[in-house]
Amino acid sequence: MLDEDRAELIKKHASLKIDRLKQIDYPPVALSIGEATLGQNTYPISFGTYGNFSALVAPPKAGKSYFISLLKAAYIGGQSTNYAPDIKTHRTEDLFILGFDTEQGEWHAHMGAKRVNDIVGGHYENYIPFMLRELDALERVEFIEYELYHKYRGKTGVVVIDGIADLIVDVNSLEESNEITQKLMRWSSELNIHIIVVIHTTFGNTKATGHLGSAITKKAETVCLLERENDLTKVSFPFCRGFKIDDFAFRLDNDGLPVIENSDY
Repeated sequence: MLDEDRAELIKKHASLKIDRLKQIDYPPVALSIGEATLGQNTYPISFGTYGNFSALVAPPKAGKSYFISLLKAAYIGGQSTNYAPDIKTHRTEDLFILGFDTEQGEWHAHMGAKRVNDIVGGHYENYIPFMLRELDALERVEFIEYELYHKYRGKTGVVVIDGIADLIVDVNSLEESNEITQKLMRWSSELNIHIIVVIHTTFGNTKATGHLGSAITKKAETVCLLERENDLTKVSFPFCRGFKIDDFAFRLDNDGLPVIENSDY
């Protein structure tokens, strides 16, 4: 081993070693759902912190587009608490929220973007939605990276990618799945943003599809599962890295907007 290599390893040793006596603050939260008490302290229960990514897992037609609109609106604020009282934003400045839709056509993508305005009760200039349906998988990744690292770097809080499977060619490819999962980890960490990715379930069960689903589920800070039951969409959280988030449900009101009901669904 060369002397310069050894010196680099020694430097890494010092930076990677965990100091158990160091006081670490609660991680900066982007979105929370409820509160939890630990000892004498009360903390927001994090759905997503900056520097991490979460996963929304759902079968087709379970209401995921409505729930995505609700999460985006909740991060913006405004009148969103009328629809989701317990989903709180911790945004303290006019950060951008970026939405990348890979599967919907123009009409549905536009309606989903407009729904965010309706929930917020106004037009938030820094919400920027994109429609990537016409691009291929590689072009989608390149476009997202350009927007994150060049157009909106240092000015973004939350990013939503609906759906992450369209950023690779084969969801059962170990190499592709690991590569895109590593990108999510790197993008979120380097840019200090929270990324919410959407992925379908495998037909007939509640597991996220393919090797991609397995990789994302293992690495995600929070895994959120949607299941449709008549006119309700049940929302549960099978995996949480921090405090457990209570299950709840939502239904659409007379204006076609999602409204969360209490947890006793």
